[in-house]
Amino acid sequence: MRESQVYDLLRGYDFKITPYVSFKMDEVPKIDFFPIVVKLESDKVVHKSDFGAVKLNINSYDELAVAKKGITANVLAKGIVLDSDDRFIAAQMLSGIELYVGMVDDAVFGKTIVFGKGGIELELYKDVCSIDIYADEEEIKRAINLTTISKIFHGFRGFEYSIEMAVDLIRAVQKLSLNNPNIIELDFNPVILTKDGLIIVDARIKKGEARAEKLGSLRKNRHHFFTNERVALIGASSDSMKVGYAVARNSLDFEGELFFVNAKGGELFGHTLYKNITDIEGDIDTAVIMIPSGFVVDTIKELVQKNIKNVIIISAGFKESGDFESENIIASLSQQYNFNVIGPNCLGYLESFKKLNLTFGIGGLQSGGLALLSQSGAVLSALMDKAYDAGIGFSHLVSCGNMVDLDFAQMIDMLNREESCRYISIYVEGIINGKEFLRAIRESQKKIYIFKTGKSVQSQKAAFSHTGNLSGNYAMFKGLAESVGAKMEENIEALLFNPFNESKNILVVTNAGGPATILTDYIVDQGGMLYTLSDEEREKLDSVLPSNWSKNNPIDIIGDAMADRYAKTLDIVSTFKEVDLVYLLITPQCMTDTLNIVKLCERAGAQKIYPILLGGHEMEEAQRYLRGKKIPFFKTLQSATSFL
Repeated sequence: MRESQVYDLLRGYDFKITPYVSFKMDEVPKIDFFPIVVKLESDKVVHKSDFGAVKLNINSYDELAVAKKGITANVLAKGIVLDSDDRFIAAQMLSGIELYVGMVDDAVFGKTIVFGKGGIELELYKDVCSIDIYADEEEIKRAINLTTISKIFHGFRGFEYSIEMAVDLIRAVQKLSLNNPNIIELDFNPVILTKDGLIIVDARIKKGEARAEKLGSLRKNRHHFFTNERVALIGASSDSMKVGYAVARNSLDFEGELFFVNAKGGELFGHTLYKNITDIEGDIDTAVIMIPSGFVVDTIKELVQKNIKNVIIISAGFKESGDFESENIIASLSQQYNFNVIGPNCLGYLESFKKLNLTFGIGGLQSGGLALLSQSGAVLSALMDKAYDAGIGFSHLVSCGNMVDLDFAQMIDMLNREESCRYISIYVEGIINGKEFLRAIRESQKKIYIFKTGKSVQSQKAAFSHTGNLSGNYAMFKGLAESVGAKMEENIEALLFNPFNESKNILVVTNAGGPATILTDYIVDQGGMLYTLSDEEREKLDSVLPSNWSKNNPIDIIGDAMADRYAKTLDIVSTFKEVDLVYLLITPQCMTDTLNIVKLCERAGAQKIYPILLGGHEMEEAQRYLRGKKIPFFKTLQSATSFL
């Protein structure tokens, strides 16, 4: 669409537009709103500024005539010959803060709005946020406040601009897009912020065939995946070097019925090894498949006869090896017979409160309130091992693998019905149905934490608009996820620790001032808040600490501190009711009794105590002790604050 046609359309959607007039190449228009900007209107030229097809600060008809000739010459020099179908548009020049709003039909998230700092600095600074086309007012405001330019809506050099101006503009874009599904991209840059509101002074719209809308397209009446009473392990093995052995061993504590299947027959861990699935009497709720990929499809067809509800395919050798056909067949069968599939090519599944460990990862994990979903089995295995050391418990673990059926949105929906799950952490490599992913997070009653790979992947360049250059990348994923309420993590270990940290006031007890200063910077950079000591609290600490202690938070109790000084300090600190988290920072001085100091972390109390052990071999004994007691600890200042 040409710019004047865009303006004609926008008039019906509550947009404010600068005064303008469109005219033919040889026409002299009537203009009563100088100064103006003159631009070419031609289907042959998209980015006018790249062709010298824009002239600013035109103050008279004589200057207008010169500008028209200059534009014509500029585009001709670029090989563009204008004709009678081409036109000019003259728009009133406005001054003010330049903002930007665009919309793109993204391959993952569908129609998505981009808002932020506009003008020529748009792509230089990329100070923008991404907003789902279905976002409500609260979500829109949350997204806007992720930008630096949003500060202008909270008081700026005496100017008072309401954030409602931006919300109204985005609402209008939502309405325009939803009412005109053939609009696949739009680009309003700049939009001038004035005391009278946001006024569009340049606009482009691209029409075409919109992507198929996937919102609400999930299969209805699914079985609840976390209903598992009768479980069959297909490929259970007596060979201790095989996955089938590890999964069978981990499954032994299951409180329901357990069936092992292996064509060789025999016995394993006191359970009969059935030679065939058909030998098992009655239906099967859940099956774990651990056999060569070439036999998986036929095995699933046998399971259908057992009214299977859930299938976990640990077997590899599918699309990651080029076999897309088998995955398509599995997906089709799951639709036809209404059973859930996790995998293929995954680590398995764990539900701790039923003592159901169907993974070949580490056993002996504690029960807790965290559900962890991961597209990478290797990443999940590493986090399980870390959690074992740190004493972190799980309600559910799901290794998603190739996600031939169940995706993150459906798993989030199901976990919301699980009382044992309090938090959801997700390791994401890529998603397909972005709209459903956002919908599930938006509706989730559990707090969601996400770590996503692929930050360095460059967005695919689009020829039409700035929006295309700003879409399809990590920034869009992060912005949309945060706007619907998820917390994005920059450190993968934060997926384990963050759910257990809702700390508002942090206190540091240390035997070294330098590292504590660095730790303070990390806390502040991560958005944490240091607790401020009151005069009364300082007096209490004065009674047990050397006169040269820091008198502030961080509480530097001096390098010669032994365990008794740490203990007296923690006794007093435990009475500080507003403190949520205490970092116990220990550096290896020659007199430091690290082992007895870390034993203080076992004391009961409302505050979380996280030891940070800076050093090497001097800290090994204390580390072994903490691992044995399942007490979380950190070896670096960065990792200690990664989850704030």
